[in-house]
Amino acid sequence: MTVSFPMISSFALRKHAILAITARVVAGVGGGYASSALLAIAAASALPLSRPEAAILSTLLALICWPVMMILCFSARTAVHAWGATVAFCLVVGAVAILAGWRP
Repeated sequence: MTVSFPMISSFALRKHAILAITARVVAGVGGGYASSALLAIAAASALPLSRPEAAILSTLLALICWPVMMILCFSARTAVHAWGATVAFCLVVGAVAILAGWRP
């Protein structure tokens, strides 16, 4: 069954779909990297462990965070929701990092 939209060509629909997928990929890859890096910084700063142990644990947490953010970006209803969730997570984790003593 074909859905037809009056006043919208098939090229416009393809362009819209390509832009939506591109926005999700950029949010997942770039935003996932930023969120995992901020999580590693926040965890290393906030954990009451020795420096090597905190670094290892925070790196392992960051390695889990990136694929989770990728999944979140592609399971979100729209690309705007994916970007909103990514930015909100980065802001929260960045605030925790700054409160834990990290100075950019």
